[in-house]
Amino acid sequence: MRINLFSLFPFLSALIIIFLSILVYKKRSRSPINQAFSLFTFFSSIWLFNYAISYTTITEQQALFWLKIGYTGVILIPVGFYHFIYAFLNLKSRIYKIYLIFAYGMSLIFIYLLWGTNYFVNGVYKFFWGYYPSAGSLHPFYMGFLFLTVSPCFVLLFMSWLKERKEPLFQKLRLQYIFLAYVIAFLACIDFIPNYGIEIYPFGWIFAVFYSVIIAYAILRYRLMDIYVYVKKTTVYSLAVGMLTALFVVVVLTLTRYVTNLTRLSSFTITVVAAILIALLFNPLRNRIQVIIDRLFYKKTYDFYAVVQKTSQELSNKLSLKDIYNFVGESIFTTLGLSSLYLLSASVGGYYRVVYKRPLKGETEKGRNGVNPELDASKVRIGKDSALTKLLNKTKNILICEILNEEDIKEEELEEIKKNLEPFKAGVIVPIFVDDKLSHIMILGRKISGDIFSLEDINLLNTLSNQISIAIKQSQLYSEKILSEKLSSIGMMSATFAHEIRNPLTSLRTFTQLMPERYYDPDFRETFRRVVLFDIERIEDLMKDLLDFSSAGRPRGTDKFNLTRLIDETVDYIEKKFELQKSKISVEKNYKNIEINMKGDINRLKHAFINVMSNACQAMHERGVLTVSIVPDGRNVNISISDTGEGINPEDIDNIFEPFYTTKEKGMGLGLAISKKSIEDHGGSIRVESGLEGGTTFVITLPR
Repeated sequence: MRINLFSLFPFLSALIIIFLSILVYKKRSRSPINQAFSLFTFFSSIWLFNYAISYTTITEQQALFWLKIGYTGVILIPVGFYHFIYAFLNLKSRIYKIYLIFAYGMSLIFIYLLWGTNYFVNGVYKFFWGYYPSAGSLHPFYMGFLFLTVSPCFVLLFMSWLKERKEPLFQKLRLQYIFLAYVIAFLACIDFIPNYGIEIYPFGWIFAVFYSVIIAYAILRYRLMDIYVYVKKTTVYSLAVGMLTALFVVVVLTLTRYVTNLTRLSSFTITVVAAILIALLFNPLRNRIQVIIDRLFYKKTYDFYAVVQKTSQELSNKLSLKDIYNFVGESIFTTLGLSSLYLLSASVGGYYRVVYKRPLKGETEKGRNGVNPELDASKVRIGKDSALTKLLNKTKNILICEILNEEDIKEEELEEIKKNLEPFKAGVIVPIFVDDKLSHIMILGRKISGDIFSLEDINLLNTLSNQISIAIKQSQLYSEKILSEKLSSIGMMSATFAHEIRNPLTSLRTFTQLMPERYYDPDFRETFRRVVLFDIERIEDLMKDLLDFSSAGRPRGTDKFNLTRLIDETVDYIEKKFELQKSKISVEKNYKNIEINMKGDINRLKHAFINVMSNACQAMHERGVLTVSIVPDGRNVNISISDTGEGINPEDIDNIFEPFYTTKEKGMGLGLAISKKSIEDHGGSIRVESGLEGGTTFVITLPR
């Protein structure tokens, strides 16, 4: 055995092809396409591996043995290729299957002729690269068989291409690449020339590697466009860099000659300076050219990292599921240039229902650009036990509708999935998992441009689906927290309300029980009247506080009023309510009788002022000074309400606006919470200044 350079090339080619064969088979061993490809490439590797060994042999007998093993692979290559096309095109007609069986039968006959007779190979030739088989008398019949077996593949590929012309670009490209592999494989027939004594080195191994790589990529990577773009981009960039380099060379040569004559500096010095300038300017200019090429040739509409960063920032600020749906849907729809987008969420009843839809604006024709405007999203749903959800839970990957038939699923499951997706005119299915459970399904329509989804698009969707999952989980946790707080508030409110209402109810019950015995006692009836009236008013105040606290939203009224008059009316009400003339509490009004016209809900604002002034009077225990001031401040007006009471403990001051927080023996702790809410609903604010001995001042700021 003598190893030479001519045997090394087919040997390495055989290793590459057998590696691809195993790789594709391992990827999806149950797929008929993968099985057929692995079988076809296995035949090719038998051919190349044994031919490489034969080139290293010393005797004719050894060479003939290895060449016959290699020729066994050659005989099986045509039927292997037909088998691959049969699986790839998913041919259903019985005639194709019959021909496949016939072709395998004929191959076995030729193998018998190869090993059992001299009619197929009748010896070997001695060429400069080594020994090579000599064609026998029946060899031309094998050539005819090869042509009859491979030619239908061309016809079938062409007919499929015609059928898929109106389908998305991906289908057409896929067939075009398989057809390219077919042409390259056919070029490997050049290796038959030396069989007839013509001394031409058999370089068919080159074509064998190429067609194997192209088909393997077609199976393993669903985006053949990536190859096309890569090759095209590399070519254009190379030309651009070459032109830029040539331009620099011309400029340097010109400057060298001109500056040398002008300054009498040596050409070496000028060349060094020019080289430094080239090093500084070349890369930025090249990058700029690449950006221009991207825009002109590849229509790249988004920056991957910019989209991811923006989405991450926006989602971190959104706690409402509706806001998340709207932002994500609109962002993905516009970024990828889609014809439609639907987002389905797991719901009660065992279904995924549409919670967001985004069809193309102005779309009216059914089916145009893959849009179905007649789709009633409220009636379309996908079962949690459907074949689609089972597949998504199994793979946890994005599904490409155009290659669903290559997924490891049964035929009836595939038909069910297609039926589920038909109303959506789907192009891509993006699963969104939260806590390892399929929470949402995003169904993307096809691109308006007709382009396929590139590998970068799929990577973007994968990244965004993870971000969406985090945002949904964050929203769910926030909703659970809000619900917990609401339940806690309801519990606290119920307990507080029960406590506050128990005393007046006890009084009413006691007086009612005594009524039959003391009805004719005038003093008792008068006392009964006052107590009942007081307790009923107390219950009404409690109910009013609860209703005011529960009312949410912006001010209900848009009354026009004079703030000064409103404050005067409020002070008058407080004087009567607390009978300030009988107590030792005096009122000081530090504002002039001027008009400060405003708009808002006058009843809510008046109630807020009453709450603050009432607290001030209660804090002074019938002795002190209540001071009310109005100070205009540009576009705002400040109302300060001060008392000379006992003040607020510093430990309590941060909690006084919290609902149900109170330090009083009586009351529900809603007054200041209601006041703060009413003021903020008017676009204002309230703050407090207090000390244990210096009294308390509330400053209310309202826009004018």
